[in-house]
Amino acid sequence: MSDRVKRIRVHVPEGESGTLEKSHRFSFAYDHSAQQKQQLSLTMPVRLPAYSRGAIHPIFEQNLPEGFIRERITERLRKHIRIDEMLFLALQRDYGIGRLQFHSDHFPDRKAGKENLAEILHWQGKESLFDELLDKYLLQTSISGVQPKILVGDSHATFHPPSLIIKSGLSEYPGLAVNEFFCMTAAKKCGLNVPKFHLSDDHSLFIVHRFDIRDNGDHLGMEDFSVLLGERADDKYTGSYENLANVISMYCASPKKDLESFFRLIVLSAAVGNGDAHKKNFSLLYDDIQKPETIRFSPVYDIVSTLPYLKNDTPALKMNGHKKYFPKKTELTQFGKKIGINKPAETIEYILENVSDTLKQQQKLFENFPFIRNAIQQALLKCSR
Repeated sequence: MSDRVKRIRVHVPEGESGTLEKSHRFSFAYDHSAQQKQQLSLTMPVRLPAYSRGAIHPIFEQNLPEGFIRERITERLRKHIRIDEMLFLALQRDYGIGRLQFHSDHFPDRKAGKENLAEILHWQGKESLFDELLDKYLLQTSISGVQPKILVGDSHATFHPPSLIIKSGLSEYPGLAVNEFFCMTAAKKCGLNVPKFHLSDDHSLFIVHRFDIRDNGDHLGMEDFSVLLGERADDKYTGSYENLANVISMYCASPKKDLESFFRLIVLSAAVGNGDAHKKNFSLLYDDIQKPETIRFSPVYDIVSTLPYLKNDTPALKMNGHKKYFPKKTELTQFGKKIGINKPAETIEYILENVSDTLKQQQKLFENFPFIRNAIQQALLKCSR
């Protein structure tokens, strides 16, 4: 095996698009035969001149692992091959989120491993199930975020790509699975579009079904807001929620509807104290890159209260010119009016009531993690003022 991945063929479901190469710069060139339907990203139209950058292109960076998973892959492979962005893309193959597929001689195509979801949810073994799954599926996991998570196939699915995302907080973030389960339950109650999700019986794992794959295995296009803004992942905490609203207005086929969903999500994040609502945690979906009428705001994902672990945490992005503290009703109302929301005060009251109701309904969920409930309760009270 060569000690470095220098060249990767990039495909989309409609066929081969072109080649990504790394020398002193990253360069992606569409094939001369590439058609518009083989366009990689809403931000990279098909053209003859190559797209050349000193840093990797945002659409390729979208699924690069960070934190825990990146460290584990590095630990496993660093004796055998250079660890860099090209390696992580080569490992991704066609497992990654969205419609891009990567082909390299270093890692031949193979079927993803599968597990029985019911067995994961009802696991009663003494050993850590997450550690066992991590060992088996580490090299088929290319997904962004610092949280420990892996991609696993569902044994009941007939298609190839892994369709389950399994998350664990490990010892660093106790109760994180419970935390995310509560926040996603609240999101559903607030009328937001959520994917199917589960909490394991022992409350150690949060499992969510991918929403970028159809029931027949076809991939949807999915691009996060860092990609759509042409920015690096390192800049995910810069900018404002007003900028994200502008992205929705620019791309979405039904911007008024999608801005309403976006606003609900922003209010929910304030109500639970989610300081990680950064640009990579918002995405757009589309069925066909040639049909702008299919572009819409994606189902919500990666919602957690960060306050149980970071007592003095603040919002990820600016709103109304600052991010010194989580916004209260007056500031949220001002923001809602600014982005064109009809009756924002009523929407805010609706979200606050439903988060409060969810806290009451899910009291048993926090029996072993009262500090999480207390932190969310305090966030809700501050937001309600």
